[in-house]
Amino acid sequence: KRKLKLSNGRREANLQRRGKMAKGDDNVQRKKNKVTRKKMSRKNDTATVSARIAAIIAAKKRRKSGKRSMCQGMCFTLPTLEDPFNERQGKADITKKKKKKKKVKSREDKKPSPMSIEGVEKMDGPPKFLMLNLNEIESSFRKDITYSEQHDKSLFTSSWGIEFWKCYSSGNDILDTSGMSSTVEQIAWIVSTAADAIARREKDEVEEEEELLGNSPFLLYLVPSQSKASQVRSVCKALKGIGIHTVSLHQGAPLDHQISGLKSVEPEFIVATPERLLEIVTLKGVDISNVSLLVIDELGSLCSGGYLNAVKSIKQAISSKHQTIVFNNSFSASIIPAVQSFLGGSVNRVTVNESVASQGSCITQTVSVCASEEKKLQKFAKHLDSSSSKLIYIVTKEESFKKIMAILKLKGISVSTSSDSKLSEVKKSRKPVAHLIDFEQLDTTVMRDSETVLLPDFFPSIEIYTQILTSMARESAHGVLHSYITEKDAASYQAGPLVNVLENCGQNVPDRWRNMDVAMSD
Repeated sequence: KRKLKLSNGRREANLQRRGKMAKGDDNVQRKKNKVTRKKMSRKNDTATVSARIAAIIAAKKRRKSGKRSMCQGMCFTLPTLEDPFNERQGKADITKKKKKKKKVKSREDKKPSPMSIEGVEKMDGPPKFLMLNLNEIESSFRKDITYSEQHDKSLFTSSWGIEFWKCYSSGNDILDTSGMSSTVEQIAWIVSTAADAIARREKDEVEEEEELLGNSPFLLYLVPSQSKASQVRSVCKALKGIGIHTVSLHQGAPLDHQISGLKSVEPEFIVATPERLLEIVTLKGVDISNVSLLVIDELGSLCSGGYLNAVKSIKQAISSKHQTIVFNNSFSASIIPAVQSFLGGSVNRVTVNESVASQGSCITQTVSVCASEEKKLQKFAKHLDSSSSKLIYIVTKEESFKKIMAILKLKGISVSTSSDSKLSEVKKSRKPVAHLIDFEQLDTTVMRDSETVLLPDFFPSIEIYTQILTSMARESAHGVLHSYITEKDAASYQAGPLVNVLENCGQNVPDRWRNMDVAMSD
């Protein structure tokens, strides 16, 4: 008997371990006790309140769970004209009223109004968020040994950055006349300013508008090569922690991979070469119609590489109101038409140096050597006809005023000998206005808004010429400076300094003028 009991016990234990036998009575009893305790706790909860309150709670639970009894909806209800058979059982008609959609402003209207220069000057400096962005970029680059060795200067002390921020806040297009491509310092200020603009815009925008604006990037940075794209993206990478994503588009990477990456990331910044970006835009891989800030870097390299038409097509694809920043790394006169095509209206100039070539960038200079006085006046009259400027400054000798005024009256141009006329008054006038100025009483500060300056009687002093060149057309990329001199006067003129100025500024030097310089040097 003992052996049988032991074998049965072992068998039961083995079966219970394998799950082939029901659990013991203790486990079953525990489950029953657990269910009983739950029932008792429910009874105790309802017992603490009155029967009326418990009924209200139960009805509320039924309504929330959707298990309301049919009779509850039929109580105290009568048929109506809208529901003669009482099919709705007293329930209200569940037809949602169409909400009137708020009129959402487009990006052009909703774009944050740029701060005026007066408001910028009153502020102590750039916004805190912009400075935080610069700090993120600087701290990320300080970890790189090569960067720390080459750039000891802090980004916060950049005079170019402060000037750029003021120009950007004014809402005008920006032209960098340094004659170089963008540096790491300049890229950091541009992307930090763009990130700050995104943050300010998101505070004012509503969800409906975000859907309307689509997924266009805020900043589009055009570069001529893959190496330059990598440099710009390395600066932007530091802003990923604050939610600013950057995508680089260039040759050498699969096109399908770049398109899929654009759709998955929806970046705020795009750094691209014109050819690859135009290819992706054609395939509708990215929408650039609502770009707010366009940067064209190394315009001279883009023109020499044959990308000028591609850049123009990209510019035309941006339909929204946007600001444009151009870094022109060439002083050649052949690049001036390209700069003028990308920058329209009022332009702010920024530079890292104060050289004559930098300040005279994008100002067309011509020196006409004429056989006689009559030929000189004919050339002068021809330039008056071709000028589209409403405000012309004519700097000459006082004894030449009469003959110059006679030519201006024949051309229907208003003449003024006072340089105090305001530009707003000139714009209201239908006729162009010409200011006659005696070079002995010359004040170049009034030429800041003038795009066209004519010098009928060339001066023996190159200092006066450079003073005019570096003072005119400060808010435009359409400056023109024409000079005239007769062969008789040119024979005694030292042409060397003027030839140097023209060559440094990338202007065309007439062969006759260059020969005179060689003859004088001999």
